[in-house]
Amino acid sequence: MKGHGNKPESHGAALVVAMGTTQEEGRAVVERCMELVKKTYPKADVEFAFNYEAVRLVLKENGEEVLSPLAAMTRLLDKGHSQVVVQPLYLTPGMGYHELYRIIVALNDLAGAHGAIGFDGILISRPLLMNTEDYFEVAEIIDGIYAGSLAEDEALVLVTPTSEGGADTSLCQMQMVMDDICKSGKIVIGAVGGYPGVERAVKRLGHVGAKKVRLVPFSLVPGIHAWIETSGESNPDSWKKALESEGYQVTVDEKALGEHEEIINVFAGRLMDAAGSHGFLK
Repeated sequence: MKGHGNKPESHGAALVVAMGTTQEEGRAVVERCMELVKKTYPKADVEFAFNYEAVRLVLKENGEEVLSPLAAMTRLLDKGHSQVVVQPLYLTPGMGYHELYRIIVALNDLAGAHGAIGFDGILISRPLLMNTEDYFEVAEIIDGIYAGSLAEDEALVLVTPTSEGGADTSLCQMQMVMDDICKSGKIVIGAVGGYPGVERAVKRLGHVGAKKVRLVPFSLVPGIHAWIETSGESNPDSWKKALESEGYQVTVDEKALGEHEEIINVFAGRLMDAAGSHGFLK
């Protein structure tokens, strides 16, 4: 009807959400994930957001404006998209995931033909580890990336940063599944400021008879804090220093887990599962 206007044609929108990073390596992970989504859904609008305000403020000081998840979602709705799929680049359904989930639930309360905003809805996809099959899928990938290159007396220690708060149960489950996949027990899961901590990791290393340790941030979007917590030379509490004090010869892998293409592909699959469940994205 003349004067009422028509909504612009929309093929749906996807929002990739990370905690936030100022590191080139971390941005490359976000950009690669977005590229895969665009390749799968070439007509969809694909954007990204950072959940961590401190990172957004640092980027703003450097002349770059990165939106929060709430601002990015409302912008997509304002652009006329009625169906949005959110892909969190989180390791576990921990603190960051629950914060994002609450925002999406609040917006979905306004959805529907007669809702305050009038959009169909927002879907949230899974983090890397949620369903039981996710743990086995990721354990197989980790085993394939690292196990074959470990020396006879070397073990791999994957350490999550503090941003995965509230993820202890997921990490314990990951260790149990990892033990099923990697029979040598030489792949160890640890957490900064959580459980299993460095003391538990040292016990496992002793049990498998390791003399050398390869340290890897169990992080998806590498940030400066993950490196400081894992191996920072100026950090007296880093895992590298703690393991060296126990007599281990420690090397630090240059790549965080999320920089591997196999892991990025998993996230693209997660988003496709979510979009396909309700026919979102075209």
